Amino acid sequence: MDLDFKSNKYDLFDDWHQNKTKQAFTQKLQQQAQIEKKQLPQLLSREDLKIRWQMNSRQSVHQVASKPDFP
Repeated sequence: MDLDFKSNKYDLFDDWHQNKTKQAFTQKLQQQAQIEKKQLPQLLSREDLKIRWQMNSRQSVHQVASKPDFP
């Protein structure tokens, strides 16, 4: 199913009841969200960075991460 909002305008926006079009759009958007969620990079915590960078304290990591040029 193609997510064509213009041709399904009435079913999506003007009809206040649950209908098949809304269910199909919701299902399709949830599938797309799950696919994108799997592609997100894993974020590291300060504790993870402390271990990775072999630093002694979280304060050291904080000082590095607080610099304006830190990604």
